[in-house]
Amino acid sequence: MLDLKLTDEIRQYAYNQVKTHNFGQRSQGFNGNFERQYTGIVGECIVYKALNKELPQYDSGSLIEDIVINNKKIDIKSMARNVDMKDFYVHNFVGYQKDSANDILLGVSINKKTGVAQICGWLPKEEFLKKAKFFEKGSVRTRADGSTFKTMAPLYELENNKLNPINSKEDLENIK
Repeated sequence: MLDLKLTDEIRQYAYNQVKTHNFGQRSQGFNGNFERQYTGIVGECIVYKALNKELPQYDSGSLIEDIVINNKKIDIKSMARNVDMKDFYVHNFVGYQKDSANDILLGVSINKKTGVAQICGWLPKEEFLKKAKFFEKGSVRTRADGSTFKTMAPLYELENNKLNPINSKEDLENIK
C-alpha cells in the first residue's frame, strides 16, 4: 500500500467542497451523509496529490469519473476506518453504481486516528464485480470484530488482498 499523510490543505478543501456541493445525487438513494461524502472527496484529493495533479474541481457535484489514468476512467472508492488497512478488510462498491461509465475501481482507506490515507490497490470494474461477494439491500453483515450492520443498498465487497496492489507512485501511474 502507498501510505500518504493527509494535509490540512486536503482536509479543508474536501470540507469546503462537501459544504458547498451536493455529492449525493443517486436517484435510487444511498447518497451518503456528510462524513461519507467528505471521506470520498478526501480519497479523491489524496490520489490527485499522489499524481502531482491540482486538486479536482467540482462544479455541481461528483464527476462522472474521479480521475483518468492511462486513458482509463477510474472510480476512487474511499472508506474511513479507525485502524490501518489489513489484507482481509474489504472495499465496498454500491450496486447502484454498477452501470457507471468507469473502467477501474481504486480502493483507498483513510485512518481517521492517524490521518494517513492508504492507496491500496485496483481492479478493472468487471473483474472486481466478478470476484466480489454480493449482498442484497437489507442483508446483515458481520465485520471482523464481530459487530454487525444492515446494508442500506445492494453491496459488493472484495478483500483488499484480491486487488492489484499499489505500493508506489509509479504503481499508481501505471494502472492499466
